Amino acid sequence: MSAYLCGINEQLMNLLSFSTTSSTSKENDELLYFTDELETSADASQDDPAAVFKVLIVDDDEDIHLATRLTLKNMRFKGRRLEFIDAYSGEEAYYLLQTHPDTAVMLLDVVMETEQAGLNLIGQIRHHLGLQSLRIILRTGQPGYAPELQTVARYDINDYKTKTELTHDKLHVIMMTALRSYLLYEELVTLAYDDALTGLLNRNGLINMLDLQLGICLDQDEQSLQLALIDLNQFSVLNDTFGTRQGDLLLKAFARRLESQAGCVVAARLNADHFALVYKGDAEQLKARESLTEPILFDDIEHPLSFCIGVATCTEGMTGDELLSYATMALKRAKNQGHGSCVIFNPSMVEELRYHSQMLRSLKRDLDLGQLFLEYQPQIDLATSQLLGVEALVRWHPAGGQRIPPDQFIHLAEQSGLIIKLGDWVLQQALLDLQELLPEFPNIRMAVNVSALQFNQPDFETKVAKALKNSGVSGQNLDLEITESVGVLGSLEVENKFTYLKQLGVTLSIDDFGTGFSSLSYLEKLSADRLKIDRSFVAKLDASDSGQRIVQMIIGLGQRLNLQVLAEGIETNSQLEELKALGCHEGQGYLIARPLALDALLEWIDQWDC
Repeated sequence: MSAYLCGINEQLMNLLSFSTTSSTSKENDELLYFTDELETSADASQDDPAAVFKVLIVDDDEDIHLATRLTLKNMRFKGRRLEFIDAYSGEEAYYLLQTHPDTAVMLLDVVMETEQAGLNLIGQIRHHLGLQSLRIILRTGQPGYAPELQTVARYDINDYKTKTELTHDKLHVIMMTALRSYLLYEELVTLAYDDALTGLLNRNGLINMLDLQLGICLDQDEQSLQLALIDLNQFSVLNDTFGTRQGDLLLKAFARRLESQAGCVVAARLNADHFALVYKGDAEQLKARESLTEPILFDDIEHPLSFCIGVATCTEGMTGDELLSYATMALKRAKNQGHGSCVIFNPSMVEELRYHSQMLRSLKRDLDLGQLFLEYQPQIDLATSQLLGVEALVRWHPAGGQRIPPDQFIHLAEQSGLIIKLGDWVLQQALLDLQELLPEFPNIRMAVNVSALQFNQPDFETKVAKALKNSGVSGQNLDLEITESVGVLGSLEVENKFTYLKQLGVTLSIDDFGTGFSSLSYLEKLSADRLKIDRSFVAKLDASDSGQRIVQMIIGLGQRLNLQVLAEGIETNSQLEELKALGCHEGQGYLIARPLALDALLEWIDQWDC
């Protein structure tokens, strides 16, 4: 349970606990104060028979049970009557509270089978059963066993009285105080634990429920307890298209669907389109539940459902927070795999997370210390073999360790947001190194990769302008390689950024073309200069006719749109000759040159036979 929720109980006790040192005059005032809330037996005909307050009487003296029932027999409060439950020992009371967790008030004797039986029961109720809303009135015939102030301070109880003090009127006052406290506590718990829209638990409520139920389920059930996190795909699109009313209807309908699932223990809504389902059974079974994905129909509109799922299995000793964190790891991996994916947590994910966390810390440190470096891969005109430019590629070799492959740390930098700082450094360093090439090759271009996150920064284009100015390099010598995921956004903002960069003289290449969600209409609007054929398509030139058809299509598209086409990943002579035959303009790859440090690049240029 969160610190905030843990504080609710303490605040309530300070606010609601009935003073154990009330004077006789104050108790008489309380009798008057409750007059409007207390209903007489004449009002009983209006009561809802199902609306009751459960009251547990715990005492080893049968006469106390009878006297208490007789005194409170006709009492009604807030339209509800009292329903009595009897226990004659602490052990019996503990069992009955498991069966009746909605008990509102417990009248508890201190001394029963042992001198501390009543006090021990309170600890079990609060810590083992987690019944925080239950109001406890402690009664004793032997007050010397527990000093009043110490007992009230240590245990969450409403009142502490000797049995001789509890006259008819005083017992009514104490009971009404406890019931009012119970109702207020329940209201606060609802605000803290429940989702107002769907009526499901919220995140706090889910964690609290898990903490209370995990041990019980592990001890009593053969079926495993599973936590599935469910993230609805493209819910924001529905909200934007049909409005928030339709969105709310869908969320409510999906909530009811989760609650109706076989084996469901409880369902929760964690945020706008993020749900949780706690169920008993096999972790794999959600993958096969077609009932979850059936379209939801309301207002004569059928709304298809698609979502990603992450599942974690409860094991011995696990807390609610741990189970939720494991399911979250699985959900993140499912979302990376794409719509409709379901991933089940396994312990190796924790080790992988630790490794990535350590790697990210090292990457941040080495970036700050200037221990990353660039290598450059030449790009040539396929028809003439003339050197056209080089692509800047960032490299990382941690001190005392092995090189980290770029596909590992670049992806990590993108996930963490470090890619913005890393991208800024690559641009500045590449332009500085370009200054050494320009005297001999004034028309050479420097290609620099730009991530979607980096490009979408509001000040990206001004950063480029500033980097060009600081380095003294003309924009005509800079080529920015931008993944097509930026272009398919199709927003006016993206078009304006392209226009601004073009005004600087910068050329723009669409990197990894064909691997994402290409949109020809946006491609035409964006005034790009070049399409880069992804290496995965070039590799298929040697393997299948389909690879040739894809490459041929991209080259033909580039020609029709007056764009240059560059193929990357050229590794064999047959690939090179095929690309030439298809009309590809430019290329790079290991067949031409591997990525090289700046000094090695200068040597390669001297030896390159154009």
